Amino acid sequence: MKQIILSVATFFTVLGGVFAQSGIEIRYNGVGNNLAGSSLDLYLYGSHPDLVAGTIDVHFVVTNNTGADKQWKITRKEISVPSTWIDQLCWPPSCYPSVDGLFTTPSTVGSPAPTVLNGTSTATTSLGNLEAEMKPRITPDPAVNSYAHYRYYINEGGAYVDSVDLKINYSLGIASPKQTPVLTLMPNPADNYVTVSTGTSGNATMKVVDVLGNVVMTTVITDGTETINLNDFKNGVYFIQVESSETKLMTRKLIVRH
Repeated sequence: MKQIILSVATFFTVLGGVFAQSGIEIRYNGVGNNLAGSSLDLYLYGSHPDLVAGTIDVHFVVTNNTGADKQWKITRKEISVPSTWIDQLCWPPSCYPSVDGLFTTPSTVGSPAPTVLNGTSTATTSLGNLEAEMKPRITPDPAVNSYAHYRYYINEGGAYVDSVDLKINYSLGIASPKQTPVLTLMPNPADNYVTVSTGTSGNATMKVVDVLGNVVMTTVITDGTETINLNDFKNGVYFIQVESSETKLMTRKLIVRH
């Protein structure tokens, strides 16, 4: 159960900023909005279920839709990180202890940078992994309320071609009072209709987003259940996003197949 707020605003700066290039997709846990050129905000506390022995693994799936195979490294930049925090960066084929400031994954004979094949989720990297997973491994200081801001660049031949920011707020307090909706879609894949259930009795805002990030439908779920007529939807993949004042954001993938 993750307490997450996704910040989908894209920032463009002239020097050293976060930016996005068409054709590269970076998705948290492989689903939801494309975060290339934007940021992911995580809110953690001492007993958070995603902290295992005090460490959290953050899974970003990187997809290459640029039109050509690409050999990419990752450059991690510390924007604002407490000196007592520890982090590693996992990128095929290994996990690497990061150094202070700026760190770039290797590209050597013994530790090559992966070649990420152009294509969809059926593509593999040159190292045999589905797509390519970039996994920051963060260990906050468990004794202090603190905040860290990292930036991860897609590095092609020494040039930064895309990026994603990771911002972590760490609190010594207890969990947020927000609930986690048990979001289910039935049936899925769906043809004429799909029923969305949150497992809660309150109202919630629901958005249907296509793979390009366009909001194709917005409605309110009442009493925890809503049925969507899909007759006007094209075949393809969509993302159902649900959030309310009592629940945090939850995303589920929907496949429409007429």
